[in-house]
Amino acid sequence: MSISSVRLHRLLLVASLLVPAIVFVAAAAWNRFEVLRENDETISRTAAILHEHAHKVFDTVDLVIGRVEDRTHGLSWDEIAAPETSAFLQRIKAPLEQVVSIWITDATGHVRAGSQPWNPAVTIDEREWFQAQRERDVGTYISAQFQGRATRAASFAVSRRRSSPDRHFDGIIHVALSPEYFSRFFQEAVPPGPSAAALIREDGAILARSPAQVTYTRLGPDNILMRSIATQPDGGVVFGVSSTDQRERHYAYRRVGAYPIYVAFGIDADVVLGRWYRNLQLYGAVALLSALTLLLVSWLALQRAKAEQEALVRLRHESEQRLAAEQRLLQAQKMESIGQLTGGIAHDFNNLLAVILGNLELLRKRIGDDDRAKRLLEGAFQGAQRGAALTQRLLAFSRRQDLTPRAVDVPQLVSSMTDLLIRSLGPSVQIVTRFPTGLPPVKVDPNQLEMALLNLAVNARDAMPTSGTITISAHTEEVTVGNEHSVSPGSYVCVSVSDTGMGMDAATLARAIEPFFTTKGVGKGTGLGLSMIHGLAVQSGGTLKLKSEVGKGTTAEIWLPRSAAIAAATASDEKTRPEHRTCTVLLVEDDPLVMTGTAAMLEDLDHRVVEASSGKEALRLLRENASIDLVVTDHAMPGITGLELAEQIRAEWPDMPILLASGHAELPERSGLAVPRLTKPFRQNELESAIAALVTPACEPVNVVPFRRS
Repeated sequence: MSISSVRLHRLLLVASLLVPAIVFVAAAAWNRFEVLRENDETISRTAAILHEHAHKVFDTVDLVIGRVEDRTHGLSWDEIAAPETSAFLQRIKAPLEQVVSIWITDATGHVRAGSQPWNPAVTIDEREWFQAQRERDVGTYISAQFQGRATRAASFAVSRRRSSPDRHFDGIIHVALSPEYFSRFFQEAVPPGPSAAALIREDGAILARSPAQVTYTRLGPDNILMRSIATQPDGGVVFGVSSTDQRERHYAYRRVGAYPIYVAFGIDADVVLGRWYRNLQLYGAVALLSALTLLLVSWLALQRAKAEQEALVRLRHESEQRLAAEQRLLQAQKMESIGQLTGGIAHDFNNLLAVILGNLELLRKRIGDDDRAKRLLEGAFQGAQRGAALTQRLLAFSRRQDLTPRAVDVPQLVSSMTDLLIRSLGPSVQIVTRFPTGLPPVKVDPNQLEMALLNLAVNARDAMPTSGTITISAHTEEVTVGNEHSVSPGSYVCVSVSDTGMGMDAATLARAIEPFFTTKGVGKGTGLGLSMIHGLAVQSGGTLKLKSEVGKGTTAEIWLPRSAAIAAATASDEKTRPEHRTCTVLLVEDDPLVMTGTAAMLEDLDHRVVEASSGKEALRLLRENASIDLVVTDHAMPGITGLELAEQIRAEWPDMPILLASGHAELPERSGLAVPRLTKPFRQNELESAIAALVTPACEPVNVVPFRRS
């Protein structure tokens, strides 16, 4: 492999970043052009629809005015003022939804006939359209919007001059149209989304608009739409900043036939470009993925080129490089296998530890006076116990267990988990503990409290991106009736975790314990941590309180009820052994090693053991052997599980004592079934105590009390 080849791979590495970036820019530019083109087509098509509708409306109004002219041609004003003329106007107006009213007015501005009732004393000689027609014949004149005096409705008028035989001004005919009618049609005709449609007079007066809630009634000559109308009076498409609200918009407008009226439709540039921005996100994701893929491939190719170049220069290292590659592959395969076995490793590990601990304990009784052998045996025994403790901790942190509250010494619990906290939080975080002398114990599940403190400490670490101090402390509180802490009156211990991090604002603090609420990024938090801690505190008879200020850090307080004194050490219990008993025990276990180890411990306790490798075999042996005093069964077995076996035994032999020995941290609930449990791995004295809790020295059943090794 030559040096030029390595340079080529380096160029490819650079190209893997540049090419997707160039493609992204080109695709973004092309898509922007397409989005704008499609938008121009949309607004032009919409403007055409509005134009067609407006054209039909004004043509209809022209026909109405023509019919009124034909009806009144040659009539005197007395004849026009007759009721028949107004009735005629009412019949014309009735089917026309867009028409508010129709009027015939004499040269003084007084109404002589109309489709609506009117006040004969009122004159319209000051109205804009009346004055325009009186000055000269302007043909069909369209007024600005006004408030009708007779109809009390917003309108704009389409008028035509009446002339006497000698061509003098003799009044007008005008039709009042409804702006609301046009606004409703605009709302129905325009595409969904933020937009604006309007009917505009050529001087900028707004006759109708959707949406109608605006504060202005006229577009000034500096408006982008009016400037475009001045240069392209027939219609067009224009983009610019509106002088009315200073927003960028895309407009399409068209003149309505020969009338001095325009329809216009506009969409905000933000709305149009919003589609482009969403497409950019998709293109960006594709470009980023492509860049990362090309970068990875190019980087791998570059590494291979370097490796081959070094191999050519130093051939003597070829075997070492091959061995290193094989080791990396082996490590990758091993890690993959560990990941696949995670689900069942705890149970299997507990079974192995049960065999090891059981056999070591039996061997301890038979080893004699060999001091060196005793030391070796003790080392093995301690190692197995540490493995059991590790398994229990993993199970406690990975599964949601039923609460088993007991008296817990908080300072001792925090001290025992210091190593775990240091490993979890990292070297940049300083951990400080402050506990008063004589702090009373609390009543809580120790495993769950340990998980809650770890969760709070990790949250505190995440709130301190660089470094900081986490303080774990506790103090007592006395709560009286009517307190503000939402707990029952009594004595409590407040366990707090404080940090020197960023803190939370009031809005975030108010929602902090809501399920699934999190301020962390995607994939960095479930939003369940604080809600689970709150549930633990409340279920234990206490509460969770949060205090925080932006820039000053956060304090989480777990309030837990005080407990009675912690029970005496287990060493004193071990000195008082259960009274001797000899029973016939049916041992149900599908693992031969666990079966052999457990059977040996039972026989060493002078029990007679009947072995069954499955639930079906156990039921058969129970039916055949009436001398069985006790059943000890595993849970995870093929066919019938331990709990299912216990259900069938209780159905046929209600008084038969049953002990469930399992390494599973969490078992399914069985309604009405209370089965004592012994957690694997267990020691011989724990097995002996569990049996003693189930049967009398004469191997007769006693009251079944659920048993769980803590």
